[in-house]
Amino acid sequence: MFKVDQTTFGGKDAPLEQQGNCFQACVATVLQMPLEEAYDCRGIQDEDDWLADFNKWLERYGLGCIYIFGDKDKPMKVTECRGLCIGEFMSKTLYQGERHVVVLRNHFEVFHDPNPNAKGRMGDFQGVYIFIPLEPYKMVRKQ
Repeated sequence: MFKVDQTTFGGKDAPLEQQGNCFQACVATVLQMPLEEAYDCRGIQDEDDWLADFNKWLERYGLGCIYIFGDKDKPMKVTECRGLCIGEFMSKTLYQGERHVVVLRNHFEVFHDPNPNAKGRMGDFQGVYIFIPLEPYKMVRKQ
């Protein structure tokens, strides 16, 4: 399994092509595809319907994505994720106080941080993006 690193690191106020593409790198890692083929939410990630746009893009792979909020004051009900998912963090000191995502696995342990300079500094946990099959019956082996 290959891991994909982000190639841009600017904040949301940077020009679009310089904004950080950590989400795109995480999607590329989870779906095992080249970075340039993965969904890129830069420029729309602060809009209310960007997750709907991402889900529309995921349909071609038979997948959907849900986001579960969680923080230190409101712990998530989900305690583990089998396979890979994307965790979202926010730090006041790292990434100029902006969000950053990493690939998580199993009991939400970090599998891959797409920022090669992060060195394990995450910040406060915000939530998790979990991929779900749209038609799970197609995944079940017929007897």
